[in-house]
Amino acid sequence: MSESQDRIKRAHGLDGIPDRIDTYYGDWAASYDEDLRTTDYRGPHEIGELFGSLAGDHPGAVGAGSVVLDAGCGTGLVGAVLSRRGVSVIDGFDLSEGMVTEARKTGIYRSLTAGVDMNQGLVEFADDSYDVVVSCGVFTLGHVPPPALRGLLRVTRPGGLVLMSTFSKYLAGSDFVEYVQGQADDGALKVVERRQDVPYTAEGPADYWALEVLR
Repeated sequence: MSESQDRIKRAHGLDGIPDRIDTYYGDWAASYDEDLRTTDYRGPHEIGELFGSLAGDHPGAVGAGSVVLDAGCGTGLVGAVLSRRGVSVIDGFDLSEGMVTEARKTGIYRSLTAGVDMNQGLVEFADDSYDVVVSCGVFTLGHVPPPALRGLLRVTRPGGLVLMSTFSKYLAGSDFVEYVQGQADDGALKVVERRQDVPYTAEGPADYWALEVLR
């Protein structure tokens, strides 16, 4: 196992403990992008492809004029992909100050917020604030449980979209699929698209989701 793969594997063992995640990613921030490149990280590219594919059916939410929140933005890899697609208004947040420091260097984001714990419901953000919320590489082992999705839905306006990745091992080890179905049954969302077993990293594939917010 390479050093880069080992760092990624250890990240999956953080048990969702905010202080451990913050410290780990703060220490990792400077080499994060290079480590992911060496492990064939495809998440941001696939999120960008999903975003682009939805423009025809969801022109009110998806497009160059979208107001986007990058939830768990890391160093800004997803923001960079969306910026190249013409999106000019992107806010971002991350638990790790070190990651947000790296994201600021991109010059892509309208605003960036550090210290945001997705398990607390995104209290830092108002209801119905965004056309699209993206979350790539966050719903994975050792990070956030399925109920963190509630915060993403709340800050997305009705008719807007939540685009996200779920690593295959996370799906196998959590009730995320059942949780999404429960939210759909309750009238909170509609699953617009689920792309299954799509490339993610050399460690395995992920599913990529497009969820329309209904209320």
